[in-house]
Amino acid sequence: MKILITGSDGLIGSNIIPYLSTRFDVIPAVEREWDILDRSAGERIVGTDRPDVLINLAAMTNVDGCEDTPELAYRVNADGAAVLAEVCRKHTVKLLHFSTDYVFDGAKASGYTEEDQPNPLSVYGKSKLLGEQMILQLLPGALIIRTEWIYGDGGENFITKVRKVASEKGRVEVVDDQRGSPTYAADLAKPIEALITSARSGIYHITNSGSCTWFEFAREVFSILQMGATCVPVSSAQIQRKAKRPVNSVLDCSRLQRETGVVLRPWQEALQAHLARVT
Repeated sequence: MKILITGSDGLIGSNIIPYLSTRFDVIPAVEREWDILDRSAGERIVGTDRPDVLINLAAMTNVDGCEDTPELAYRVNADGAAVLAEVCRKHTVKLLHFSTDYVFDGAKASGYTEEDQPNPLSVYGKSKLLGEQMILQLLPGALIIRTEWIYGDGGENFITKVRKVASEKGRVEVVDDQRGSPTYAADLAKPIEALITSARSGIYHITNSGSCTWFEFAREVFSILQMGATCVPVSSAQIQRKAKRPVNSVLDCSRLQRETGVVLRPWQEALQAHLARVT
């Protein structure tokens, strides 16, 4: 099976390609080689490479940046997704598209299932939700994976940011009123394999097991690394970021387990494995 991956040099792509390349014929495509809004480029690349599956990792993911440039966010996250769906439909290619927990408003007390009604609070969440809707309208057989709080080997992420601040200042303030599931990007590879090989379609939630706040996540990082930095819990109101975040964005992944038998390891275990690699 041949898999073409857009945005392959991003955080998720860099972490899943090593595993997927041992199972499939993987063709990476970085952003500078393929702007997903360029339909003619998409037609040319897909027509030439003739993949069985296209995994779309290209997106505008700067949540606060999307508030500053909403038009660009919608063009990339919604219009770009629609272009890929149209190209895949024309060439009979399976599309697997990545989305986000930010399609939800965080008002639910328990984990969000795929059947729960989205209600995004930010431009980022709204643009990603529209991308989901446009894809499934154009290509009902597509796969949508919602995931969250991604970190991994290489590239900037929450862990690299808090480590940098802690190393420079000896003290870092982290919000303690937003809850989610930290997810090691490399752990997404096996469920992707399971969904592709079993010819699934529709929306699936995939994260590492368990949940925590951003503060608890940072505290666990410092504990594993035995860093002496002070980690201070603060409220979202104290941080005052441009985009509003959901208070609870935990994703219920029981559909994945029920239909594929795949369950991702606890987030603490995945974090330990990741930090052992990068330290």
